[in-house]
Amino acid sequence: MFFLFPVSFALAADPCPRAFDTTEVLDAASVAESSFGAMQAAAFAASRHTMEKRLECLGEVVSPAAVARIERVEALGAFLDERSVQVPQALAGLFAAEPGHQIPTALLPDGHPIRMLISPAMLLLRDDPGVTLPVPSSGWIEVDGAHSLVAPTQRSAVLQQIDGQGAVVATHLRWPDEAGFDWVVPVAASTAPAVVQNARAPKTPTPWAHRAPLLGVTVASLLASGALYAVAAHGYSEFDAQTVMGPDASDAERAAYRTQLEGMQGRTNPVAYGCFAATGVGLALGVVTVVTW
Repeated sequence: MFFLFPVSFALAADPCPRAFDTTEVLDAASVAESSFGAMQAAAFAASRHTMEKRLECLGEVVSPAAVARIERVEALGAFLDERSVQVPQALAGLFAAEPGHQIPTALLPDGHPIRMLISPAMLLLRDDPGVTLPVPSSGWIEVDGAHSLVAPTQRSAVLQQIDGQGAVVATHLRWPDEAGFDWVVPVAASTAPAVVQNARAPKTPTPWAHRAPLLGVTVASLLASGALYAVAAHGYSEFDAQTVMGPDASDAERAAYRTQLEGMQGRTNPVAYGCFAATGVGLALGVVTVVTW
């Protein structure tokens, strides 16, 4: 039988001692889950607090897999604290971050009350109206490790503010019942160049940018075709301009004449074939570019 431990451990308001990395956050999550399995309520609460504090002081962009682990611990914590509404909200946050996530049976055996809430949690992922995120003076906000303009209102989520240089300014675990975004930090306008090397802000491509390589090859093929056509036309013009030998020409003269014509033909025909090939490539790529624009 699994016992309930209505224990709550509030986050302290002290500032971050230093920046933590994702591994340190997940280490605390693992300790919390071990304490949950051993039914050690106080140890679980302390480890969950450590996880949350390290998350609050995270110095890097969180990954969806890490968000899933964090939400898993939050679901366990909500269950132990008898916050029944937040259990499916945390589970929904877990599966939103990592849809294929498998909760170990060693942590939650089949038939566990939390597993019974997975189906209701999945319903929270449907038709979430969301709430518009504020726009920082510099940078952007990410939801569960991905850039977004809205935050979910039916599930929990990990929100991060990123500055114009791509550095994490603030990290916040947000629940649906929260109002406002007081955790967003005012950031002075960045003095960095417009294009920041390490920033992860999504860039809106120029409408034709993804077709630029095709356009370039198309134009190059057609220009090459035109150049080859000019060379081939000149060769055929010289061939046609040759004087026809009269009936009184000797065999040696006829042989020399034939050799000259064959040489001209051998030089001109490959150029003509190249012209046809370049034209075909240019036209084909042009059609592909227009159809897939």
